[in-house]
Amino acid sequence: MASEADHLEVRTGQGTQTWLMKFGSVNPLNPAMLAALDAQLSKALADETVSAVVLTSGLKIFSAGGDATWMGQLLTEGGTPALIEAFNRAMDTFRELCIRIRRSPLLVIAALNGHTLAGGLELAAACDLRFAADAEKLQIGVPEMDLFGAMPSGGGGAQFIARLMGPSRALQFILDAKPVSPQAAYRLGLVDRLCPAESLLAEAEGFAAAVAKKAGRIGVHAAKRAILGGPELPLMEALELDRSVHWDAMRRGNFLPGAESFVRRFGSKNG
Repeated sequence: MASEADHLEVRTGQGTQTWLMKFGSVNPLNPAMLAALDAQLSKALADETVSAVVLTSGLKIFSAGGDATWMGQLLTEGGTPALIEAFNRAMDTFRELCIRIRRSPLLVIAALNGHTLAGGLELAAACDLRFAADAEKLQIGVPEMDLFGAMPSGGGGAQFIARLMGPSRALQFILDAKPVSPQAAYRLGLVDRLCPAESLLAEAEGFAAAVAKKAGRIGVHAAKRAILGGPELPLMEALELDRSVHWDAMRRGNFLPGAESFVRRFGSKNG
């Protein structure tokens, strides 16, 4: 029987981890995959040296979404009621995983090196940044409306996507249900950086390592709280959040050694 390590390869860098998903042939979302990702997130959170994670695929597809084989087995064994009950349980787990990723003090970068569809895009949208291979044939989308007449919301995808694209564009994208190229996804705001396919992972890991070195976990968490959480608040409340997070990060993070280095390098030049 394959172990968790066979399906989720973890590579450790300086302050970083890279998670390579190798579940089945298309990294389908099912209870086993969700449990493995959740367990690895817990391990990363328990390791104070880890500040950033790159989530990518060890296959040719990032993730194609729901596991049709697993769903078919449920339908055969227990009929529609069993399918709906088990699927809803799995989606509740998926939603909690996506929330944990977003709320974690880690920078999580999704490196999209293959088709990213349905729940696969929901997972990527829950990450903090999305780097994608600049390959015209790569498809990024949420086909749920075409397939099921339903929103892509198992992992809260509709909410994450709307915050990336804006409500009107997200509504059109979700209702149209047609995948787009990485270039179109970049223009829509779904993707943050396009990279040559052959250097995608290196660029994502390089960015993660640079952030881990200069910001550390405290700096990353402060930035996520202020920048991702602030826009959801009225301006005056967001400014107060910004102030409290800023000063706490300066007190506990890398500010003091950084300030000392800055003074040593430039203080005499300005005197």
